[in-house]
Amino acid sequence: MLAQLTPTEDEIKKQASVIEALKEALENHSGSSAFQYSFIAPQGSTGKKQTQLRGASDIDLFVALDKEHYRGSLDLDARNRHSAIDALMESMIDKWFIPAVANLDVQSVQKTFSQHPYLSLKMAGFDVDIVACFHLSYDELAQNGPITAMDRTIHHTEYVVNHLSESLREDVRILKSFVRTSHTYGDTCAVGRMGFTGYALELLIIFTGSFDAALEVILRLDSDPVDPLERSLPTLKQDPGFRDDHIFIIDPTDTGRNVASSFDRRAYDLLKILTEQLVDASRKGDHDQMMNLLLEKPIPVAPVPVWFTKHSIVREFESDGIIHYTVLRDKLHSVAKKVVSELEREPTGEERFGKVISEVYFDDDRFAVGFLVEKPEIFSTYERKGPPLDLQEAVEGFREVHSDTFERDDYLWVVERRKWTKAESLIDALLQENPVEGLKRVSQGATSAKLQHVIHRYVLRVEDDFPISTVQG
Repeated sequence: MLAQLTPTEDEIKKQASVIEALKEALENHSGSSAFQYSFIAPQGSTGKKQTQLRGASDIDLFVALDKEHYRGSLDLDARNRHSAIDALMESMIDKWFIPAVANLDVQSVQKTFSQHPYLSLKMAGFDVDIVACFHLSYDELAQNGPITAMDRTIHHTEYVVNHLSESLREDVRILKSFVRTSHTYGDTCAVGRMGFTGYALELLIIFTGSFDAALEVILRLDSDPVDPLERSLPTLKQDPGFRDDHIFIIDPTDTGRNVASSFDRRAYDLLKILTEQLVDASRKGDHDQMMNLLLEKPIPVAPVPVWFTKHSIVREFESDGIIHYTVLRDKLHSVAKKVVSELEREPTGEERFGKVISEVYFDDDRFAVGFLVEKPEIFSTYERKGPPLDLQEAVEGFREVHSDTFERDDYLWVVERRKWTKAESLIDALLQENPVEGLKRVSQGATSAKLQHVIHRYVLRVEDDFPISTVQG
């Protein structure tokens, strides 16, 4: 496995060459003189950690700012400080980062936003993010927290480097490969909006001491937090900042932060199921099954079962290449959530098309959103429940509005006519009413086929309240 997962020497040299070229361009550009910084260095798996997988590496180049030179912005109140930092970062990108890389062989240069603006581009086949942060000492971070979320990253790198032996680094690679194969890795995961990050997986290996032990921790992560302070799940849940989190991997460089807070519940549920299968295959010595679970393969485009296609509705879009994929992903997830709500219930609250689940998948510049609908077509009318008969005033008001009411089970009822009887038509109307800037509708292709496979093979394994037996029957 490691022979397939470990980057070749040529690949590592190529990464180093790209990093050095970008670093030199930034340091030598005249725009750098307007911004005081401490250093420029790669972070993430291709930096000092060297936990990247073969052929699946990106580059995060961080510009660490000297905070003492930005006191005018940092000493403002919280609201104005946030705006001032955003303005600072945008100015840095426009006046320094973009002009500095203009003479390099780069593509897909985009200014994008997470906690604050940063620059994204492609160079020599690598995805590159150039990110500014503030250079804080460990004590400053522990006592006061970060100024921006990116300020922790430098300390994440140092922590991992100081705690990873070469054998643990190999275990990290195997765990990353397993999570990628499970389609629950990072911000490009196929199942859920956000999967497990590389840093979270590195922490699991460091905290547990081995790949096998990390698997056992993943199996009980929803009930047993990973916390350097050894707080219990009820104790962590008492913290208002943690109340909505469902799994916990606490950051050792900032114990007030849960690294797993953004991980999608659906992604964890699937990873847990596949971890159970991997552990079982290992105990049985089933080598082929272990390799199927550990080594990533492309998502198939093979046809899904007929019953599934009758209930599946997928729409595909193409990116204009201007807006970053994470922004398009988040907006498409938001639209999908709204569509599901509209599909499941009439405006009056009655059931509409039954149970509906959705998922988003993207592949390069193609994005697809898919829905699995229990009842793709329904009757043109439905019975709407009115007020109870003992509420005389409400009953009179209901009858004034509706002339054809009837009584049943101590309630007043009326037959309403539906505007939408086909789920597909309502989906198209809602997608048209809620367009995502940067995406245009295109014919269904391989991305849609992959999404159908993802929903059929993976999403349905964790969404166990969808009435599969009913729709199959």
